[in-house]
Amino acid sequence: MSIEFEPAKWYAVTARDDTEGCPNEGQEFEVNPLYSNAGSAHVECGLCRQDMTILSATLLDPQPEMP
Repeated sequence: MSIEFEPAKWYAVTARDDTEGCPNEGQEFEVNPLYSNAGSAHVECGLCRQDMTILSATLLDPQPEMP
């Protein structure tokens, strides 16, 4: 299942680290806010620097104000 992100929007996401051998392997993380640049979004593990699997995404309403 892939999640389709709208371009230039903010989301609240749940992501899981699936990298074998990483201390975060199997752990889920909440990321809020996460920006969908050009309709794609990525969450990177702070330890192993590999992309995590995004499990769910909720469009923030209202959208945060850009400075």
